[in-house]
Amino acid sequence: MKPHAVDASILPLRLIFWGGLLLVIDFHFLQTVNGEGFRFDLFNDAVGALMILVGVCKLRAIDVSDGYRTLMTLVVCVSAFTLLDAVQAHVITRDPWELTPWLQNLLGLAELGAILAFCVAMRGLCGRADLRRAAQSFRTTTLLFILIYLVPLGLFRLAVLAALARQESFNVDLGPAALLLIPVFMIPAIHLFVSTSRMEADARAAPGRIALG
Repeated sequence: MKPHAVDASILPLRLIFWGGLLLVIDFHFLQTVNGEGFRFDLFNDAVGALMILVGVCKLRAIDVSDGYRTLMTLVVCVSAFTLLDAVQAHVITRDPWELTPWLQNLLGLAELGAILAFCVAMRGLCGRADLRRAAQSFRTTTLLFILIYLVPLGLFRLAVLAALARQESFNVDLGPAALLLIPVFMIPAIHLFVSTSRMEADARAAPGRIALG
């Protein structure tokens, strides 16, 4: 791994953090005429998805290991589909594509897998650079993503797919209580920011170890 590889990862990680926040925080309004129109996001999902895609593309370019490149290639592919989905979500039509619910939930499962792959890749990057504190921090970040995102949202997506297969409806209406979940879903993203800061601090404190990676 090149001596400045960790330094090169800091900006992409920041982009991913802020892009992720734009995806988590969702305030939008609709403008339609005869069932067609547009959705306007105050915290634009498409911009957030684009920031994430740019960030993961830059991270993939870092030469760490074959396993790292494989994981980040998966993350890049899923991020590209997420961006396309975010862009098309701004357009409202009277005749939506019938397979859209299937594709959206399959994409949701792929996104959860990509999050896990991303965290594992970042742990690998820290390990190669011998940044032990940062690696441990990313291990905690991975655990938070698994507990708060992967398990509950994964089960939810699977339940929706099962309902679609049986041609049944599946809705969960939390009402105002959903607002209480926003801080919870921000916890892994905030810890990602913390892990990134620790990676940056450790890299600057011991640049010689990075050169040996």
